Amino acid sequence: MVNHVERAYRAWPILVSRAEEDSAAITYGDLAAQIGIHHRAIRYVLSVVQDYCMQEGLPPLTILAVNAETGNPGHGFIAWDMDDLERGRAEVSAFRWADFENPFVFAADGTTEGDLVRELVKRPATAKDVYARIRVRGMLQVVFRKALLRVYQGRCAICGLSFEDALEAAHLIPWNEASPQERMDPANGILLCATHHKLLDAGQITITRSGRIEYCDPDGTNGPYSASDKSISLNLHRKRAFLPAASNHRPSEEALAHHHRVHKWGDLA
Repeated sequence: MVNHVERAYRAWPILVSRAEEDSAAITYGDLAAQIGIHHRAIRYVLSVVQDYCMQEGLPPLTILAVNAETGNPGHGFIAWDMDDLERGRAEVSAFRWADFENPFVFAADGTTEGDLVRELVKRPATAKDVYARIRVRGMLQVVFRKALLRVYQGRCAICGLSFEDALEAAHLIPWNEASPQERMDPANGILLCATHHKLLDAGQITITRSGRIEYCDPDGTNGPYSASDKSISLNLHRKRAFLPAASNHRPSEEALAHHHRVHKWGDLA
């Protein structure tokens, strides 16, 4: 099976080197040749790099890979306005890429994102080891979300929404307070839609130790509430959450206790 992330690991330093040379362009063919693949496959590699830069809010590094005839990126390039390429190249050139580790270093030995996701799902106790292998926060969060998508069967734990693009990986013990193990352990996470992720982080909604949804204003005294408001808050109070079947994938008592304590929920059985 072709591992485009491993190829992205090899392409990353080449693109960074070009960025450090005042954004010198490299053709798709030359880049493909330098990492030892057919030129037609380079678009898949660039897609991996482009997605990472967009996700992390980095300058559009793949703007430096160009079509030999036009001297510009091709149709797969969506990270920047094609009518303003010079400014994009200037941002890439000015950025301190040396301060960033290659985000795909975990794939140097052929490991895939899928391999790491399967490791987290099958052996959550190895979360600390997975953390040590990936190291780069952006990729850590990608793998963590994919693990939660799998154990929650692709639906929000609060409302059951299953539009994957709208689902996010929430931490009960926040990233900045969590240990390496907790940052990647599914038992410190909940898969939520973007709305319920915001409400969880704000302390307006939570899950009890018995797996029920708790809303902060169950009597609706802090209204007025629209019908839509009620459907995502009041109407869900004390409903059973959509939690994983395996106990080691469900939110741990320690993680829930932390969330309840920080947001002053008291003892929620």
